[in-house]
Amino acid sequence: MRGAAALVALALLAGCGGGGGSPTEPSEPAPGGAAPAGAPIFDPAVLHEARLDIDPSAWQALRDNYLGNQYYAANLTVDGVAVRQVGIRSRGEGSRSEDKPGLKVEFDKYVPAQEYYGYKSLVIDNLTQDASMLRERLSFLVFEAMGIPAPRNAHARLTVNGEYWGLFALVEPVSKPFLEARLGEKSGTLFDYEWRFPYDFSWLGAQPSEYVPLPFEPETNQDRSDVAAGLVGFIRAINEEPDATFLAAMAGRLDVDRFLTHVAIENAIAEGDGIVGSQGLNNFYLYEYGAKNRFVFIPWDKDNTFRSGTWPLYSNLETNVLTRRLTADPAKRQVYTDAVTRAADTFVNPGWLTPQLETAYQQIRSAALGDVRKPFTNTQFEAAVSGVRGVIAARENDVRAQR
Repeated sequence: MRGAAALVALALLAGCGGGGGSPTEPSEPAPGGAAPAGAPIFDPAVLHEARLDIDPSAWQALRDNYLGNQYYAANLTVDGVAVRQVGIRSRGEGSRSEDKPGLKVEFDKYVPAQEYYGYKSLVIDNLTQDASMLRERLSFLVFEAMGIPAPRNAHARLTVNGEYWGLFALVEPVSKPFLEARLGEKSGTLFDYEWRFPYDFSWLGAQPSEYVPLPFEPETNQDRSDVAAGLVGFIRAINEEPDATFLAAMAGRLDVDRFLTHVAIENAIAEGDGIVGSQGLNNFYLYEYGAKNRFVFIPWDKDNTFRSGTWPLYSNLETNVLTRRLTADPAKRQVYTDAVTRAADTFVNPGWLTPQLETAYQQIRSAALGDVRKPFTNTQFEAAVSGVRGVIAARENDVRAQR
């Protein structure tokens, strides 16, 4: 049956595309050239309506093979604006699900150069690892407020062939449109950090294969033979640069204060699975600016946040080679401490973040309660939201008490 489903999906490419039933024609052309900054699908003020039309046997095959990366043809419509003949596949690490698949959408998989609001891809997050279904949205708000560019995201009701499939999130991919809009360039190399083993920026040797394609997977410039050269040099410097020149060497490769602010935000939002996570590095992209041998960290996948109102101020800094060596300098340790304090005093508190939570909660509550495919009960959903409220209420005082 799975083989037949794949043939059906391929056959769609020769016909009208994707769907079971009669796909809605776009009321306007798919907005391929719109500026990413204006993409309305990421407007958090709207509970979006996303619709997939796909051959039912192809949808079943995707679910049956949810651990694989096979693409299937479909039509996608968000808020009435359609794009036809996209490729969709199951996505995620621990979040992969047969019952409620997370999806990656490739707009140019079957139609060369096709884009949607300037993007070639889109993440439709199934929200299965966070019972509140709010943590990532709130976390990215804090990163943005602190001056660290983060992917935009917004909640959406997803229907598949007319059937409500649950509450999802539309997440901006970290790709060239993001890089150009938020970092000002896109010619460099973007690495997606893929957790495979506990890693702490230790030196694994000079062979690029120790780092690329895993755990650092190149998303751009993949065909360059020297794609890992700058990364290997960066990791060597992290480990082998003498203490006397370490800060100067890092300043040449990294905006050190910005990086420490990134780590500090993860502490303020009580994240256990970030740059200094309990299982090593995780949940970030690393971008090497074009021809500059400089790097910047980009946050990603923040559904393991707001874990506790009490969180050690210097949690796990010593377990990571880069953070340990940077914060060994008293001035840089103070940069980190001040950034955690600023994040908590200004943003992770009832005055600023709780209204953001309540607005989002009221927006999604009905769709979340009606989502029968989520892997938790409605009672657990409500309890998780209350838990996040409690963490936000406690963080400011907890950080201040540890100063």
